[in-house]
This record gives sequence, structure tokens and C-alpha cells, in this order.
Amino acid sequence: MPTTLALTLGRRMLSPFRSLPPTVYVQVVATLMNTMGGIAKLFLPLYFLERYQLPYSSIGLLMSCYGLGCFVGAYAGGALSDRLDARKLAASLLLASGLLTCSLALPLPVWAFVPLLLLTGLADGGFRPGNMRLILEPCAPDKRPTAQGLYRVAFNLGASLAGITGGLLAPYGYQWVFIAQGVCSMLACGWMLWAYRRYGFDLPARPAPHAAQAPAGHGSPWRDGAFLQFMLGLLLIVAVFDQMYGTLGLFLRQHYGLGPQWLGYLFTLNGLMVVGLQVWVAQRVGRWGLARCSQLAVLCMGSSFLLLNAGHGTLWAVLAMVLLTLGELLMSPTWSSIVMLRSEGRQRGRYLGIYNAAWSGRALYAPAVGTWAYGQFGGAMLWWLCAGIGIITALLQAAPLRRMLAR
Repeated sequence: MPTTLALTLGRRMLSPFRSLPPTVYVQVVATLMNTMGGIAKLFLPLYFLERYQLPYSSIGLLMSCYGLGCFVGAYAGGALSDRLDARKLAASLLLASGLLTCSLALPLPVWAFVPLLLLTGLADGGFRPGNMRLILEPCAPDKRPTAQGLYRVAFNLGASLAGITGGLLAPYGYQWVFIAQGVCSMLACGWMLWAYRRYGFDLPARPAPHAAQAPAGHGSPWRDGAFLQFMLGLLLIVAVFDQMYGTLGLFLRQHYGLGPQWLGYLFTLNGLMVVGLQVWVAQRVGRWGLARCSQLAVLCMGSSFLLLNAGHGTLWAVLAMVLLTLGELLMSPTWSSIVMLRSEGRQRGRYLGIYNAAWSGRALYAPAVGTWAYGQFGGAMLWWLCAGIGIITALLQAAPLRRMLAR
């Protein structure tokens, strides 16, 4: 009886994925392999501090080189996927990322890290839009949220494994973390090449001519006013989302008196919620409505930090993270589906490139703006500002959502 019950539950859990194209699983596995290596960028600041004794300002500038590379690479990778075989492009960028990340372990002079980190960011950022395209494009529109949810689960599982891998390898030298991540990226490249060659999945090597060669006035995202207004809202709300990586820890330490381990607990809660709930939420996004889910996600993110002003103690920190994660769970499959729908018959790679560049580009401004506001106005006022940005974003995106989803 218990065995029968377990099999029944297993079938129900796997049933949403049976109708997904095989190519989705190829990219999901590649994503898992690529992210499980050790998260080299988290250990780079410590590496520069302990090995080269660099000041914090210099470390920040070096990390900005990587962020700039990710930002430029995201758009360039998306644009190239309009012209090249997305499978070969993604595999090539994984190979380049692996080799460049391994190169970080070499005893290089400090100046050499500037072009190296820029190139590494270009490769990492360039892989994302092609990877997303290969996951979502083969799916029917109603299956894309599920595919995106599965991708998010794979990414978070990989990141969790990377935390363990990095933690185990770092005591032996940070260079082993860089090598581990580089090797995992190259293994992901090998998996992609082997899977597509072995099984020969029926996937167009290049976009359809009407999508790649659409008239400039209709095909280019830069001439799509509704999409650009929607992206402006994205730039605002992801700056709020990014505060979980910076000012949240400062506030918990200074105002709640919580140790740094509590930040780790909250991030663990975030990861567990994504792994456990992302696919379930993604399956229901179409039923709930893309516009409604988009607006609700923005409002959840904007108001989440405001809960930190409602009380004092761990309960409010947990509730804030839960609400923030609910916004993240809604936003990821909803916005990727909206971008895919809007780019139908247009220059899809450029649309995905702008979308991924907006997410990656938050590293260029969100930490600086957040810490400045925290220092000028204090944490309590910053959370009110975040809530205000959430409302502004919802209002800014309301009309573009109606126009983009009217079809």
C-alpha cells in the first residue's frame, strides 16, 4: 500500500513534465551542471583580499568588470541567437566560460584580471538568453511557464550544490573553486553537444526567416514602445529585489541584532521555496492570468521589505523573505512568458537579450543605490521607498501589459 501510494504521488508530480519537448530536459540538465561548480564570483572578493591584499574599492571595480561583461553579454548573446544556431552558440559560450573561469586560478598580475573578468562575464551573460530560448521556444505557449519553472528549480538546485562544493573546496584554496566551476561549465558544454548529436532532436537550427528578418519597425524591440516601458518597470523592481543581497543583511544585523547565520537561513528558505513551489506556481500562471500575476509579483516584491518595519525579531524577517519569494515565484515564469509572446514573429533573440540584460544589469546600479539610500535615510525609510517603487512599477507596467497581451 505505501509503495502504491508513493508511485501514485510520483506519477502526479512528474505528469506536468511528460508533455515537455526533450530539448527542455537537455537545457535543464546543462543549467544544473553549469551552476553546481562552486559559484566562483562569490569567492572572488575574498581571493583578491587575501591573495593580493587589494583595498575594497579596487575589489569593487574588479567585480564591476564581471558585472559589465554579464550585462553586455546578455544582449549580445540574445542578438546572436537571431543569426546563429542557438545550440552551437550556447555550447560555445559554455566552453569559453569554463576555460576563462579556470584561468582565474592562474597566478596573474592584478591588471590581467580586468580583461579576464570582462570576458568571463561576457561568456556567462551571453549563455543565458540562448539557454532560455532553447528551453522555451520549442514549447507550446501554455507549457512555457512549466518549462521556465523547471529551469528555475534546476538553477536553484545547482546553486545549492555549488554552495556545498565551494564551501568544501575553499579551505584548500580559492583556485580550486574556480577550477571546479570551470570544469562543470565544460562538462555542461559536452553534455549539450553529445545529447543533440546523439538524439538529433527536431529543433530548428536557426530562427524562422520571418522572425529573424522582420521589418525594422515591427521586429526590433528598440521600436516597441510597450515592451520598453515594461522593461523600464523591470529595471525599477529588480533594484528592490537586489536589496536582499546587500542592505537586508545590514538591517538585520544593526536593527534586529541577528547574526550573519540568519541571513544564511533566510536564503535557504528562499531556495527551498523555489525548489518546492516554483513548478506548482508556474503551472497555474496561465490560469490566473499573466497580467494579474505580473502585477501581483511586483506588489509582493515592493511591499515585502516593509514587513521589517512592522515589528522586531526573526518572525518579521521570515515573513518578509516569504513574501519576497512569492513575488519571485510569480515573476519568473510570468515575465518570461510575456516576453516570448511579445517576441512572436519578431527578433526574439534581441527581446530575450534585453530581458536578460535588465536582470544582469541590476548589479551595476542596485547595490550602489541601495547602500546610498540606506546610509542617507536609514533602513526603515529605504523599505518605504521600496514599497513606493513597487506601486510605481505596477502603474508603469499596467498599460504596456494590456497592449502586449491584447493579442
